[in-house]
Amino acid sequence: MHLRLHPLTAAVLSASALTLGATSHALAGDMSTLVVSEDRLEQNVVISAEEIEERQARDLEDLFRAEPGVSVGGGIAIGQKVYVRGLEDTNLNVTIDGARQGGYLFHHTGRLTIDPALLKQAEVDTGPATADDGPGALGGSLRFETKDAQDLLKPGQDMGARVSVGTESAADATSGTTAFYGRLGENLGLMGYVSGRNSDDYEVGGGGEQEQTAGQQRGYLLKMSLLDVNDQDLRISAERTTDHGTYFTRPHMPSFSSQQPTYQEMERETFTLNHAWHPGNGLIDTKTTLYHTTQELDRVESGSTSRSREFGADVRNTFRLKTGDVAHALTTGVDFYDQDTRRSDDAGSSGPNNEDTSRNLGVYAQNRMTLGPWALSVGARLDDYDSDYGEAGSVSGSEVSPNAILSVDATDNLTLHAGYGEAIRGAKAREVILIGDDVTIAEGLEPERARQREIGLDWHQQDALTQGDRLGFALTGFHTDIENYQAYDRGSDPAVLYNLDGDVESRGYEASLNWGVGGYDTRLGYAKVVMKNSDGDPLGDEMNIGASTGDKWTWDHQYRLPHHDITLGYTLNAVERLERVTQGDEEKPGYVTHDIRAQWTPAAWQDLTLTLAVNNLFDKRYSDHSSYLLSSGDSMLEPGRDIRLGASYRF
Repeated sequence: MHLRLHPLTAAVLSASALTLGATSHALAGDMSTLVVSEDRLEQNVVISAEEIEERQARDLEDLFRAEPGVSVGGGIAIGQKVYVRGLEDTNLNVTIDGARQGGYLFHHTGRLTIDPALLKQAEVDTGPATADDGPGALGGSLRFETKDAQDLLKPGQDMGARVSVGTESAADATSGTTAFYGRLGENLGLMGYVSGRNSDDYEVGGGGEQEQTAGQQRGYLLKMSLLDVNDQDLRISAERTTDHGTYFTRPHMPSFSSQQPTYQEMERETFTLNHAWHPGNGLIDTKTTLYHTTQELDRVESGSTSRSREFGADVRNTFRLKTGDVAHALTTGVDFYDQDTRRSDDAGSSGPNNEDTSRNLGVYAQNRMTLGPWALSVGARLDDYDSDYGEAGSVSGSEVSPNAILSVDATDNLTLHAGYGEAIRGAKAREVILIGDDVTIAEGLEPERARQREIGLDWHQQDALTQGDRLGFALTGFHTDIENYQAYDRGSDPAVLYNLDGDVESRGYEASLNWGVGGYDTRLGYAKVVMKNSDGDPLGDEMNIGASTGDKWTWDHQYRLPHHDITLGYTLNAVERLERVTQGDEEKPGYVTHDIRAQWTPAAWQDLTLTLAVNNLFDKRYSDHSSYLLSSGDSMLEPGRDIRLGASYRF
């Protein structure tokens, strides 16, 4: 069933009706919580720097390990892809410090290179896209924010440094980071950061090595943060991440018959300027972002280079005012990006159509209103887009995408919410490594349009089971479909860019139950995602679109020992067997893994932090369901038991 909704007046009711109607089809859960504030009402997951350090996160899979609604497949960092509610990260609006990461270099490699140790936080926005979420948020948003010097300085400290080292048993890896940071005067912070990791081929569960997984990762960050000067903040950063190694040509599917090792270099450079002005008068709260990002994949031995360059900007202001008893936080703004993708080899050009350009200009308004227990967020954005495919011609147009999200505090402990949103992607460059040959554009090529519906509740209670405890429960149902998905057929002569006839669909449920008392917290989460392809059949693994996974459970525990500066943790991940497959396709076997962790700051050495993490404690042999499954039933095996030791010291 496909529901076409445009009028904002009907959006919330339509979202509720559709999702309630889906209850006979799916049941699921997640750890996400509803965040309500005067200027934000959305479904999101936030992972803090403290959590990243405690878990000894080395890559994207480590980063999202405890989130049931987020999956990461691919085994090694260069092959990893993120899936949110089953949709691949190519369908998300991904930003680092506000800089859009839009490059799509090769469908057999990941496109997100980020060092988790650099991050202040990582945020996953899974709900209906709001107008100020940016362009192309078909399946949600991923937002990464890097640290400032002020985040690292101790109270009263003007200059400092932090050195850390670590080891990993599964890949016989060593890693280290060095950061120097300081404050000039009261407001200016400067930071320089370098990280490195060297690894061998990693061992899989039950013994044996996963070939061609050894590599070297490096991360660099220079950042200036001028904060609270005449009610203004200014941040300027330059970031570079690299991943070099002799990997298979298709790094995320080593069992593929047509494979060969080749030395590859994956690199990303991002330059960002962020300015904010918040004088506190209610009518001025501006934020400006300017950025330039380059992503590059070099196959050194073959002399092939795939590169994506993008520059863009976002300028917005939030007006805070009241009309009667209704409080408004009205955000208006404009965003823009210009992306150029190019493939070349040592001999020069790789064909007559080896370069694509795509541009998007967006104008948006989002009004977040509160009246007593009610909160309503409504908005719309206009995207004017243009894509140029060389000799094949260009595609351009303009589209409007509305949204509405309603929340009500039904009681002091219970919040109900429902939402509907649309997202448009018209400007879309092709996969870079494949461009160059003759190509045609199908007549009447349409922009991709996602329709997202969501309904749920969030309940919390203090002193629920015992004095001083905290208990919470959340349940969310969602239904997203993407129509006019743009596909690229390389098998025809010439190649053709066209729209799929049917809709790609993601629907399901996410739920979480959490309880805590004193220094102990536990969270049980469950996620069920049903994916369908454009033919209405169960979606298997379709690169650039999504991947189907079995129902996923996570159970996370954390205990902070009072007066000892010790934190202990345990996470269970259980993925049920995937049986929802098209006839003739392979089912995906289920698996259960256990992770433990500990962090200790000795009382006599408060600047020293020691960490221990053991992932896959019982050495389970398994493949993540998000890793590409071959027709033979083989896919990338994950690391076996991985003992990680880390130490950091602040000067």
